[in-house]
Amino acid sequence: MSGQLELNLAFTCGLIGMGMGWRWGLSHVAGFYDSASAVKYLLFGLVLGTIYALLSDTLVLRDYLAFMRGEQELVIMNFIASLLISISTSLFVMLLLTRKSVIITKSGPTSGWTLGLGIGAMFSARYSYLALGYYGFEVQTILQMLLFVFMLPLFEGAICSYQGYLSTNGQRFRSTFIASLGRFFFLMIIPAIFELLIWWVLLLPIIMMLYRKSVVDWIPESLTQDAKRRYRRIMADNARKRRDLLNSDNLTK
Repeated sequence: MSGQLELNLAFTCGLIGMGMGWRWGLSHVAGFYDSASAVKYLLFGLVLGTIYALLSDTLVLRDYLAFMRGEQELVIMNFIASLLISISTSLFVMLLLTRKSVIITKSGPTSGWTLGLGIGAMFSARYSYLALGYYGFEVQTILQMLLFVFMLPLFEGAICSYQGYLSTNGQRFRSTFIASLGRFFFLMIIPAIFELLIWWVLLLPIIMMLYRKSVVDWIPESLTQDAKRRYRRIMADNARKRRDLLNSDNLTK
């Protein structure tokens, strides 16, 4: 496979994952959030994600993979680099999500979600490209790419959504601290995941738990009081319709 084709395939998959993350995260609050702000922060995320993925690849992943193959020793600078990348990314996300326009509209969780989708999309695109170069076009590569494409945008989206939720409520230090820990944990485990698919068993439950918290708790907090009332009414109507449909199906059997 040519390098250009690998690159195009990886970035196409990254954009697909970003689109699916938008649908999975924001479809429940469609029409209730600041869509202009969400799109703007998605673009911020694409830029930040490119830098974040580049640094994590060149300063962390390559050395860890070489260490796992026994080609070099692991030094303290790898840990320091991981920690600095995690803190710097979290600080930059916090600064973006505490801008006046976000605070006034209380759109921190939704803007954070789309910001994270952009970061995760660029991260998954780069790591999908690396997987193609590392393994070649094999079954393991396809599985690895699918997991990168769909899980990494959700992971970063959830972390940034939580940062937005805390930051817009005045808890800036707490948001940066927790997000830095989450990203540091991710940078520590990503080389193992890259080497062996079985490590996804550890990360997948965490991602799905964070995704559920984002959709159920954090993202709805960006709605105004009036929007929350209408949102709850719509959700209650949908739940009632589902119950009525199930009851009618049971009666016809």
